[in-house]
Amino acid sequence: MIDGKATEWTIGELAAAAGVTVRTLHHYDRLGLLRPLNRTPATHRRYGAAQAERLYRIVALRSLGFPLPTIGVLLNTDTEDSLREVTRRQLDDVTQQLAEYHALRERLIAVLDGMAAENPPADQLAQIMEVTTMTVHLSRIYTRAGDAGETHLGDRSRVSKTDPRVEAYGDVDELNSCLGVAIATEGLSDQHRSWLRRIQNDLYDIGSDLAAPSDSVKGKAHPRVTPDYVTWLEEACDEANSTLSALRSFVLPGGTIAGAQIHVCRSVCRRAERHAFRVQDANPEAVRYLNRLSDLLFIIGRAAASDQEVLWHPGHHAGSETDRARALHMDS
Repeated sequence: MIDGKATEWTIGELAAAAGVTVRTLHHYDRLGLLRPLNRTPATHRRYGAAQAERLYRIVALRSLGFPLPTIGVLLNTDTEDSLREVTRRQLDDVTQQLAEYHALRERLIAVLDGMAAENPPADQLAQIMEVTTMTVHLSRIYTRAGDAGETHLGDRSRVSKTDPRVEAYGDVDELNSCLGVAIATEGLSDQHRSWLRRIQNDLYDIGSDLAAPSDSVKGKAHPRVTPDYVTWLEEACDEANSTLSALRSFVLPGGTIAGAQIHVCRSVCRRAERHAFRVQDANPEAVRYLNRLSDLLFIIGRAAASDQEVLWHPGHHAGSETDRARALHMDS
């Protein structure tokens, strides 16, 4: 009962009694979380005792930090065991967040301790903050932030997961995983394996570069690929290629397991390069790096195949004009 009124309440009365806004109740209705009992001929919402009790439970669960989709599942399941289990997971999640905030507190203290003066100049403060924000700190893997088909870029802006920038650094991530398989495969020289490990680290720089728009102030704290990255690749290409025989035809991927896997890496690298070109403000050095990297992977793939390298023979299985005509007749 609200102010002496029984059975039914308007949306405004229910909102005021529960300490929420009318807009919130509209939102809950759109989500199917709290439907009105009925509507008047003028389509005004009316709520009954069951809806008031359900809203109370929603508000109580929200105060514990539960997201709305989880609350919907809990209210529809409505079993003590499910509520206990989800509450336990929520407690674990909050505990983890507290640990992360504690770690953040320690980092902020370190920033203050690193300041040479009580009021440091702007350039010193920017340098300290840049180093701090670049520190890799991952403790909780899932975030639920991408469930709606969007993700954060390096400047924290939200874009679709099909955005060209996301496609590009996603390909770079895939390439890095493929390289991990190659490194774990027998048949690579120690030098080439060492090169690939360096490249894996550089690819994280590439991905970070692609993920941060060039005009982003926050993005300036992200690694930016410089010409030195490309120069190293070119020198590695020259060194590796000097040990190989002259190429007489295109190479068929394969020969050895290591060689075949390196060619998988090369083809993924080519795709990453194509997608990087679609990013309008992509760092040209990052795109150039991917181009040179595909060249180096081709050379390493040849070296890994060694004397088992297989070359392309154009038209080798085309057959005679009679054979082609017979095959065409059989297909028709």
